[in-house]
Amino acid sequence: MKKIIAILSFVLIFVSYSHAQGEVEAGRMSRNDLYGTARGMAMGGAFGALGGDLTGVAINPAGIAVYRSSEVVGTADLSQESSKVGNVNRDKTTFKFDNLGFVGYFPLRSNAIPFINFGFSYNKVKSFNKSIAAYNDSPKTSLMDYMAEISTRENIDSAKLDFDIVKNPFKSEVPWLSIFGFNSYLIDPHEDQLGYYYTPLHDDPITNSLALVEKGSVNNYDFTLGTALGKKVNVGLTLSVTDIYYKLSSRYSEEFENGEDAGFDLRNYLTTEGAGVGAKIGVIFRPINELRIGVAYHTPVWCSLTDTYSAEMEENVTEYVIDNYPDYEPGVTSSGVYGYDYRFRTPDRWVMSIAGVVDNRFIASLDYEITNYHKMKFKGDSDAIDAESMYDSDNRYISEDYEPTSTVRVGFEYRFTPQFYGRLGYAWMQNPYETEYRKGNKETAIAGSTTIYRIEGDASYFTGGVGYRFSRNFYLDFAVVYKTQKDDLYPYPNVFDDEGNKFIDASPFTLKNSNIKGLLTLGYKF
Repeated sequence: MKKIIAILSFVLIFVSYSHAQGEVEAGRMSRNDLYGTARGMAMGGAFGALGGDLTGVAINPAGIAVYRSSEVVGTADLSQESSKVGNVNRDKTTFKFDNLGFVGYFPLRSNAIPFINFGFSYNKVKSFNKSIAAYNDSPKTSLMDYMAEISTRENIDSAKLDFDIVKNPFKSEVPWLSIFGFNSYLIDPHEDQLGYYYTPLHDDPITNSLALVEKGSVNNYDFTLGTALGKKVNVGLTLSVTDIYYKLSSRYSEEFENGEDAGFDLRNYLTTEGAGVGAKIGVIFRPINELRIGVAYHTPVWCSLTDTYSAEMEENVTEYVIDNYPDYEPGVTSSGVYGYDYRFRTPDRWVMSIAGVVDNRFIASLDYEITNYHKMKFKGDSDAIDAESMYDSDNRYISEDYEPTSTVRVGFEYRFTPQFYGRLGYAWMQNPYETEYRKGNKETAIAGSTTIYRIEGDASYFTGGVGYRFSRNFYLDFAVVYKTQKDDLYPYPNVFDDEGNKFIDASPFTLKNSNIKGLLTLGYKF
């Protein structure tokens, strides 16, 4: 086996290891953040029964029917994202516009339909901007153990892994990590009466480290129409267009303690981009002036996405292989850059809301949201003959490892004077995983050679802010939002035997996330 720089072309195959998306990627694209105007964010995003604000319209389209004038709104956001693993901390600061929109009020002077309100809004529902680094001086196992395990599990003939023989290894339907591990001399092939199996290069002590940088966002563009039915019921309908852009650069490294400068780096580069469409429908019922009750349903978003992917392995294992491979030289094994198209369905959501308004001075509001993550689904490109079946294994993992989750948002507002308002809020978002999977007691089906992934924890948001009305037309709102979340950061998956005993322990890191942002909204009513 000779070291080479291999240029790999891609053909879509049916092995989950070779897909550039899987159950981890599904959750990443579907779990939204807290979003909206400064007023809505200051009240914890609890606006589903209130309306009269673009945050409420995004949650419950019936909120647009609360408006009795037209409005133009814009929100700027300055935020700092902090990611801490042990003593290693990475910060990332961004400035962006998270929310823009307008509402048009059109009176019809009809008893049946007194008015029609139309609105457009842009909301950044999730930001991926993040930087993470971690180091472990005594991991329990090595990525080489995982490479050897998946190669043995697939009973792979080593001839299917050699770049000199197989110029396009993706056509051979074998895991990418097996290809990189074999051609980088990190796993050794064997054959017995049961077939092929693989062992790690060695079992010497190692240290490992990882780093990843994420960029991008998920953006919603909502077109909403609403009106009132009588004096007590508001209804609304939204057509939502979603834009997704995600870019990942990751590095996983191991150093061998008994070898001088010995070790390897696995680097992965992934870009996901595309768009989707969905809808929202909502109702707000006001039985008395002081009470509002809202219900809204958000359909799944049906997305068409494109992944662009490349990877490379750089290694120096001279001291471990020179006896058997005297011509060995350290080097880099690289893939080409390739892409392919697929489809993805996000989970649907139900939002139930209740709010009380006292003397137009005090507001208390509560939202409860259920998100059906287990209904996420991948599908091949529409032109593929077996588009329905090619992701059967990935979709099965999603249905088993994800479950419906709850989000609770609560907010308060008090009008101190006709011009000055104070606000407080809190939101809690439950993690979307089945309990045993969340605890790391199930193996994760990773995609391609991107082994690093996060199992996210519950997220808590502490919010507050103030608002000032300069006149009947102009107003300014300010909010501060502090988010905390604790994740498990895996360098590669745990592996279990048939009895459920863990025999490859990935030694996951504890990742502490925090984010603090300040939002400023300027609005004009006319």
